[in-house]
Amino acid sequence: MQELNEKASSASEKRLRFLERQQTRFSKNDAMGLFALGTLGLHLLTFFVLILLYGAYSSLSKKSPPTLVQLDTGEAITVAPLGNKERTPQVVKKFTIDTMTLMLNWSGTKPPSTVEEATKPVLDPGVDVGSAVPGRAKVTTAAWQAGFALSEDFRKEFLAKLAEITPSGVFKSATQVALVPLEIQEPQKIAEGKWKIKIVANLIVLDKGNNLGQVIPFNKEIFIQAVESPVFPGDKGGVAAIIYQVRTSGLEIYAIRDLQQENL
Repeated sequence: MQELNEKASSASEKRLRFLERQQTRFSKNDAMGLFALGTLGLHLLTFFVLILLYGAYSSLSKKSPPTLVQLDTGEAITVAPLGNKERTPQVVKKFTIDTMTLMLNWSGTKPPSTVEEATKPVLDPGVDVGSAVPGRAKVTTAAWQAGFALSEDFRKEFLAKLAEITPSGVFKSATQVALVPLEIQEPQKIAEGKWKIKIVANLIVLDKGNNLGQVIPFNKEIFIQAVESPVFPGDKGGVAAIIYQVRTSGLEIYAIRDLQQENL
């Protein structure tokens, strides 16, 4: 009887060891299977995310860029995607016309900065810029403001020359000068971020003793280059606001030379 019990006990122990080996073998296989399934699931998830990203980028590339933006001033303007040194011909031409008009229209009064000055113009005392000609060292306030649209190495020289030809009667409201454009050609690109414009115009000089006026030809080649646009000064006035106003197009004039007759 004891021998039968020992045999039964031995058989039971062997069966338990066999089950333990089976359980251990099953656990390892199960872990490998779970790892494989997890890896496959991760790859599928990654593939699905890539498909979503591809769809988003595709729709973004087909979407037209915004054409209307709002400035810090509240003004809404139309824009186009351009490189850092690219400007449209319309922008280059408008900048040139606006700058030369501001610089060469001398009414004898200061550019208005308030509503009161707009209704009651103030006599322009001029701005002293220095000149080699005695008594001719001032330019109009508008010309001085427009001078910030010139490159730094060109501005001082040009304003000094401009002071030499500015009649002293302008600062007494006895003389007025107006720029009358006759032909303004389209901008011609001469290098990356650089253009030139040919202008054929007249300067009409009117004074109290000559109502017909004196006509002075103003035929020039004007050279323009792209620069970084200034940062909006906010509520600050003074020179910062003037510089922002005349350079907001991201352009500056770096040279002006006489237009030869054969080029007209």
